[in-house]
Amino acid sequence: MQILIAVHGFPPTHAAGAELRSERMARWLTDHGHYVEVFTIERLDSPGFEMTSAVQDGIMVHRLFYSVTEGDAFRNLYDYPQVGEAFRKVASKQKFDLIHIVSGYLLAKPVVEVARELSIPTVITLTEYWFMCARLNLITATNEVCSGPDRPEKCARCIMEHKRRYRLPSATSPKLIMDMFWSLFEQTPMVSYTTDAVSERQKTLRNILNSIDIVICPSQALIDKFAEYGFNTERYLYIRQGLATPALDTFEQSPKTNGPLRLGFSGQIKPHKGVDLIIDAAISLLNAGEKITLDLWGLGTQAYVNTLKKRTVNYPQIRWNGRYPGEKVWEVLGNMDVLVMPSRWYENSPNSILEAYAMRVPAIVTDLGGMAELVEHEKSGLLFELNNVADLQHQIQRLINDPGLLDQLRSNIPPVKSIQQEMEEILWQYERCLNKTR
Repeated sequence: MQILIAVHGFPPTHAAGAELRSERMARWLTDHGHYVEVFTIERLDSPGFEMTSAVQDGIMVHRLFYSVTEGDAFRNLYDYPQVGEAFRKVASKQKFDLIHIVSGYLLAKPVVEVARELSIPTVITLTEYWFMCARLNLITATNEVCSGPDRPEKCARCIMEHKRRYRLPSATSPKLIMDMFWSLFEQTPMVSYTTDAVSERQKTLRNILNSIDIVICPSQALIDKFAEYGFNTERYLYIRQGLATPALDTFEQSPKTNGPLRLGFSGQIKPHKGVDLIIDAAISLLNAGEKITLDLWGLGTQAYVNTLKKRTVNYPQIRWNGRYPGEKVWEVLGNMDVLVMPSRWYENSPNSILEAYAMRVPAIVTDLGGMAELVEHEKSGLLFELNNVADLQHQIQRLINDPGLLDQLRSNIPPVKSIQQEMEEILWQYERCLNKTR
């Protein structure tokens, strides 16, 4: 089978969840005798427009360089004509059986339109909420979780509050005052223009997603959120992602001793990941004389990281470790007693939780979205209320007070799917899609 994967970024320069998922998928398919090429975006701040093509680890990767701010920056994020032209060149040179889009961020509209033009079936794996949220993850400009796009005016406000001139008043003024301000401001030409742009975007991307042959979702929570806002989810399939794990018996977890409880965080260190919540909880516990350590792994927004580092400067038990190479994940997890994921957004199917489970490490996570779907409270981990530092601190305190609880949680961790199992499911869907097309 000949497959063209389209994704908004690709390793080694881009290494978040969707990008790594695409790489795992491309490598597995190649290793199992399929021909794969990757179409991706490398830079969004390069003048002009350029596409480079080179073989990377046996896979042809086409990378785009352009500037999203040239012209209509809002529309360019989802409908950049030259992206479609570049994709047409790639998709026309090879007889591809199928196009598999991962996420859809930046690329979905031009890719799907060209696929339809060339009569190539399309599959997409959703990893977040791009098709309903211009900010990708249903987080407002003031870093609050958003219920969803119930009104274009609501989304227009969020987009405008992300701009510097509106962000400070929104962050410092009482919500009631800002609500009154925006209710009056909605009828001005500036807001009306943004609202119209949002409406056009929502209509366009909804139609694009509805036209894709198969929509794969790694969590039921993701399907439920799209169904809640009127998307046709009849063709949505729940397929949890699998892990490409080595022989994990060579990465045994260091046994818990009478020493401190070892907390860990791994991921992007950004406000929507809620890293400040775990730091505040850890500082409160340390101030109370509790024996804990907190290892923070990952990179993030510099201003946010610097602010948090200032809070922790007098606490050597809180360690900033930076980023680690992917193969080191099992060693990192082997030195944790519990993974903490305090995200402020719905998440989808976090790889970090599945990797922790593979190493028999329980998780403490926000009672929200895909996290709460993966972690069963008081069975495979513990849940805490969104943005509630006191509740997070309480859940950690339970593990300190009751050492047997950690072993109980560890013993109830469910099995984790392998990438072999996941890809066999996906290949079956490929065949079903192709047979239907034929």
